[in-house]
Amino acid sequence: MLYKKATDSWGGIGVTYFTNKESVEKLEQIISSIPCDLVIQKSIKQCSTLSLLNPDSVNTIRCMSLLGKDGAVKIYSSILRMGIEGAKVDNASSGGISTGIMLDGRLKSVAYSNDGVRYYCHPTSNIKFEGIMIPNFNKVRDMVTRLHPKFPHFRLISWDIAIDENEEPILIEANLCDGELDFHQLNNGPIFGNDTEMILSEVFSK
Repeated sequence: MLYKKATDSWGGIGVTYFTNKESVEKLEQIISSIPCDLVIQKSIKQCSTLSLLNPDSVNTIRCMSLLGKDGAVKIYSSILRMGIEGAKVDNASSGGISTGIMLDGRLKSVAYSNDGVRYYCHPTSNIKFEGIMIPNFNKVRDMVTRLHPKFPHFRLISWDIAIDENEEPILIEANLCDGELDFHQLNNGPIFGNDTEMILSEVFSK
């Protein structure tokens, strides 16, 4: 299982794993030494397809969706985030890489690091991104489309979703204030395409 601070924690920083080899007493000592609320949960076992890229991290899909004034949800960008070199987290800010996902669930041929370094295959597993298909990607998109209207006060949301061992999507979290538009733009930009002027007009209108 894993644990982390419930607040003021981002980018995979502060996520700590507790294995069966460690004693319960040690876990209790760790918990009592942290003067704030914690999130403690079981680890997720991901699908075999995404595990091939980096088995040590749960490699998650991040979808960015916009809720229109008419209540319709549009997904503008989806990327796959991956850990490297045995990392337990897949965040770019913690050394991970990301690649764009096409509408049918296929990965794009190139991935990027936080510094914009290009990779055409995973630097740890040496597997090429091109040709890999995200299992049940249609269900991922359906999940985002179904859930976003439940958060009507947040028009732009970036969703983190894992694919479990049964190839079913699992919602990890909804990023309401910082969805890292830069990584969407890097992998799939220009993000808003023909809707850019419309969106900017709404945001900056008086």
